[in-house]
Parts: sequence; structure tokens; C-alpha cells
Amino acid sequence: MDVIDVVVVAASAIPLIVVGLDRAAARRRRRAARRELLRVAEVPIAAIKDGDIVRIKGRAAARESLRTSPVSRRPCIAYRLTVYYRDGINQAWRQVVEDDGFSSFTVADDSGQASVDPSFEIRLDPYRESSVPAASPMLASLLATGGVTASEVFGAKRQFRYVEIILRPGDKIIAVGRATIEIDRAWRAASHREPPVMCHLTGAEEPVVIATADEP
Repeated sequence: MDVIDVVVVAASAIPLIVVGLDRAAARRRRRAARRELLRVAEVPIAAIKDGDIVRIKGRAAARESLRTSPVSRRPCIAYRLTVYYRDGINQAWRQVVEDDGFSSFTVADDSGQASVDPSFEIRLDPYRESSVPAASPMLASLLATGGVTASEVFGAKRQFRYVEIILRPGDKIIAVGRATIEIDRAWRAASHREPPVMCHLTGAEEPVVIATADEP
């Protein structure tokens, strides 16, 4: 291999190195944010009191129909897709699309179940993260909503990067938010003489923060 070949190979590896650095930085930010969440005391769901700000941990289950994630096409409770682009390896990545979808779900631990209601701040680890040299038809349609074309710009190849986060039934998560004990007609009562009540973590005033339960 001569000098020119070495230079070409090294140049072609630059985008992969940059993406790797971006991913490592994002992973460090997620871990730092998760450590902040762990400062909130974890409470068994059955012991939660109305009005408390709590951290719960357990398995997620859907309360409504599942959604389909836009890239991986997986059935899920919630998803968030963020798309970035740039017009050359010397250019900074620019966010152009953030698309999400979520609905209420439950979290169950050994003591009981709680309902987690929108809005959410999703800090889960990415399910899929990739850089692509050209936009797929699905990504192209999303880019169009942000006013960005998937074609070349002044002869330069436009590059794209996306991060897809999904929450699936059975995923083990932590959720942090303010709890309310509410009558919930969709839930089962403890006895025939009492109304059905359930703990809710609701993002009405501040989003409920959802994160991966265990550090990868």
C-alpha cells in the first residue's frame, strides 16, 4: 500500500471516528443524567404517598395500543427519533427533525403497579443509532417536514445521522416524577366497597423522566 492509498483510507475513516466520538459524548451525558436521577429516593410503588416526588423501578407494560417506531418498525410504547445532517465532514451536525410518540403505560415492581402518564422526558439508551450516506425514503419524508432536502448541495454529499430511542413492553426502567393517588376506573379495586385507586406519575407540570434501569 503506497502513501496515497494510506491517505485515502485514513480520510475515509474520519467520519466513523467523529461519529464514534459523538456517541461516546452522548453516552457520557446520559450516564451523568442518570446519576442525577438516582439522587431521588427509590420507593416501592405500594408505599408511595400522594404528592411525593419519587423514583420507581420496574417493568413497563402498555395501557393503550402499541405504536410503531419509524426507523426500526418495532412495536413500542414510546419512541423518539432525532435526525441530524451535515454537508461535509468538516461541518458540524445540525439537528433537523425530532419526532416522538408516546402514551400512558404502567410500571410494575414487586409491590404493585403505577401508571406513568405524558408528558415524558425520555433518557433511555438508543435502540438504533446510525450514520447513513443518503436518506432513505422514510427519512427523506421526515427531512421534508424540516425543510431539508436529501440531495447533494453544490456537489457535496449530504450526510445524515439518526438516533432512535424506543420503550418496549417488558423493558426495565426507572421513572422519576410527582405521584398522585387517583381513582382510576380502568384499574381494579382492592374490594367491592372501595373505588379503584392507582398511583400515577403524571407529567402535567413537569415531564416524568424515564431512563434505563441498569447501567450498560
